[in-house]
Amino acid sequence: MEANLQRYLKAGHTSISNDLLLHYRQLGLDNDDLVLYLEIQRLQDSGDQATPEVLARIMQVTSQSIIDRIKSLLKRQLVQIQGRNRQTESYDFTPMLNKLIAGKAVADSEVEATTLSTGASSRRQILQTLEQEFGRMLSPMEMQTVGHWFDQDHFDPNMMLLAIQEAIANNVRSLRYIEAILANWQRENLTSPQAVQMAKVKRRAVNYAPSKTAITSSNQAPQFKIPSGKIEDM
Repeated sequence: MEANLQRYLKAGHTSISNDLLLHYRQLGLDNDDLVLYLEIQRLQDSGDQATPEVLARIMQVTSQSIIDRIKSLLKRQLVQIQGRNRQTESYDFTPMLNKLIAGKAVADSEVEATTLSTGASSRRQILQTLEQEFGRMLSPMEMQTVGHWFDQDHFDPNMMLLAIQEAIANNVRSLRYIEAILANWQRENLTSPQAVQMAKVKRRAVNYAPSKTAITSSNQAPQFKIPSGKIEDM
């Protein structure tokens, strides 16, 4: 307990404006964008570099999803990159704060368009996709399960969409089935749609490859059984 308290005190604090907490949605940020902003601020305030790899490890997502989110923030002119190269670059959120101070809101349609174009799928998009594919509203228990995918399992949203497509293709509309697909991909370290496709191709190649016994048999000369006995007896 004492050690945990010392670690907590030593970690310090990252401050955030209450105005930003109240109006981040109007700026076009979702919850994951806000956490990403806080993690970048924490790292940079500590003198560390906020690389996609470091951020992905902290947030327990893929590096590509971090890159997609940063691209989305750049496209919406909420952040700018400073520095001459990758080793010295840093993220400056002054544009976002200027928009906050000026009271400039982003329309919901603009946020959705940016989200879809970058592939950084939000929690809301996953819920909407499930309801569209299932043809009904999700129950509170099902919504809680999807929340666990984000908050506890830390599945990548893009992989969630792919798993939903996989389940529908197999004519199975079950969150448990979709979760099993995601867990299997995570276990096999398949972290992108391309990796999943490559794994499928490899599995098909193994299934269709002729066995060594069949190859050996086909390369050997045919064996004819010579009947015993005399020719005149035949």
